[in-house]
Amino acid sequence: MLAILLNSATALTRPRVIIAPAQFGTPKDYDKLVSDLLQRGHPAVEVAPLSRFDWLRIVPSVFTKAFWLGELRPAPTLRFYFEALDEAFADVGDGEDVALLGHSIGGWVLRAYVAARPGNGAKVRRLVTLGTPHNPPPSGFFSAIDQTRGLLSYINANCPPDPAVVTCVAGDATWTPTIFDLFQRRPWEEAQRRSPLLESLVSLPSYAVLAGSGDPFQIKGDGLIPVQTALLAGCPSIVVDAHHADFVPTALESIKLPETYPWFGSDGVLDAWADALAMPLAKRP
Repeated sequence: MLAILLNSATALTRPRVIIAPAQFGTPKDYDKLVSDLLQRGHPAVEVAPLSRFDWLRIVPSVFTKAFWLGELRPAPTLRFYFEALDEAFADVGDGEDVALLGHSIGGWVLRAYVAARPGNGAKVRRLVTLGTPHNPPPSGFFSAIDQTRGLLSYINANCPPDPAVVTCVAGDATWTPTIFDLFQRRPWEEAQRRSPLLESLVSLPSYAVLAGSGDPFQIKGDGLIPVQTALLAGCPSIVVDAHHADFVPTALESIKLPETYPWFGSDGVLDAWADALAMPLAKRP
């Protein structure tokens, strides 16, 4: 569990928060999370202003030699994302402390951004990642499949996390089924208004690739990212009973998932990691 979490008697200061969205995410998808963090005392919470159209700016990289060789680099591939984060930092005053919150790929984008923008990076006192695929698959058949086409390898090699700053949050609400589960678990759980069995089956291909496990059964994760993929060695970690997101992005409005499908920002789950964004009252040098 989280090594740096302070007990309830410790006085905390809650800095401005900047959120880096998941792939295809937009600020509107995080409205409730923004509201909840403001209610907890953060003076300002802003989501990097990405639109659905902005995400199309990554397409040209597909037609480069670096893409096919698996040698993409954060710049220029993530320029559109860095520009949105620059906008979010525009109102941050000199000497003001900032906590960064990265959802899914937003977590490793923030690691690259802090390294690429040392001026803004110097203001960062906390970086919390939610369901971020930090780690490539272990050696084996799936290790050759790099869905980031070199981006993650570069970031892991050149943007090492600071354990005093970075906290990783992983979800373990969904695990891949055993053969026994297929025959014993009901296809629909009325009390939960969900189908955990179907969720487990859907998670299977993602977990198998990302975890690189020869045994694809009983891998725990958030439905998309396995726990072991979302945690960085040496950094404080929190594992919560949560799914990857509460929305499914579309070309127009995102589809909001029901409250019976808890994610990292859901009531109760947020309590488990929210203090990782805060700092002791006395500022760190």
